[in-house]
Amino acid sequence: MGAGDDSTFFLYGVGERPEALTLGSLVLEKYWQPMNARHYTHELLSEKELQEHAYTTQADNVVFHGASRISPSVSVEGGDIVNLGLAYNKDLERVVVAAKGTRMILKDPEAFLANSVLASQEAQKKLKLWLSAAHSSYVLNFKFARRPKVWLLTGLYLLENTRTIVSRGQSAGISAGVSSAIIGALAGVPVGGSVSLGVGSSWEMAMEIADPHVWAAQYRLLDARFLKMGKGGVDGVKLPMTMGLYRDVMSVNTARGPGDNTVEVGLEDEEGEDTKATSADDQGSEELEEYEKRLEQAIKIFETAPKHVLQ
Repeated sequence: MGAGDDSTFFLYGVGERPEALTLGSLVLEKYWQPMNARHYTHELLSEKELQEHAYTTQADNVVFHGASRISPSVSVEGGDIVNLGLAYNKDLERVVVAAKGTRMILKDPEAFLANSVLASQEAQKKLKLWLSAAHSSYVLNFKFARRPKVWLLTGLYLLENTRTIVSRGQSAGISAGVSSAIIGALAGVPVGGSVSLGVGSSWEMAMEIADPHVWAAQYRLLDARFLKMGKGGVDGVKLPMTMGLYRDVMSVNTARGPGDNTVEVGLEDEEGEDTKATSADDQGSEELEEYEKRLEQAIKIFETAPKHVLQ
């Protein structure tokens, strides 16, 4: 498999089951840990639906190299090594080698969001909950308040017979590089074994998985515009779907009538997204951790509030 431009894909440290991480799935905030974050898993597409909605490409002998995009020490050698961003644990370099791979990318993410994802009652229910909590006074009055980030999974790599190799002891200023020679040297090394490269670094065989798993994913950021409804309705360009928000149960001073606050849901323009910075800079930051903690607290309160209070 030749090295293509897959710069929008991120490589995971552990593969996820195909039915757990699917095209059209939604992840709140931490897409680099999709199963640990708040998420909605879209229904697995049938073969007929896959042909209709996605481009698929089959490949043999896939080699992915993942590293933090901001690391100055990363180097890649070999035309068959595809360089991806590292989804999480940015202090390590990682290589995933697979005997077979399938690349799936949605043909029209905007249409799929509007006609398939947002047509799901479960997806609507979770989005309404997340966005209502994010728009509550408890979150908006927080010093790190910002628009919530909800990610739509638009592409994935399904790999079979995989081996995961990680670098250990890598300093910020020294890189031995990733090459076909290193991968070949580790071919016969058992899990837990390693190959020393000198200068205090080595590559270790960390994991082997035979069954198909999702090892890399591509996301698009949802554009959730919070709107105040007036007598004349909403002016301007409409996104694919408009939904009403729950009453703000976090504010005792807010008198809100039915339908006063709504949100339009679509996709951000690709040019306006910065998933590279999100993965490299946000992970583990104080601002992100504090915001996620506050948002999670708000979501739990909305989940346990009586239905008549939310309306």
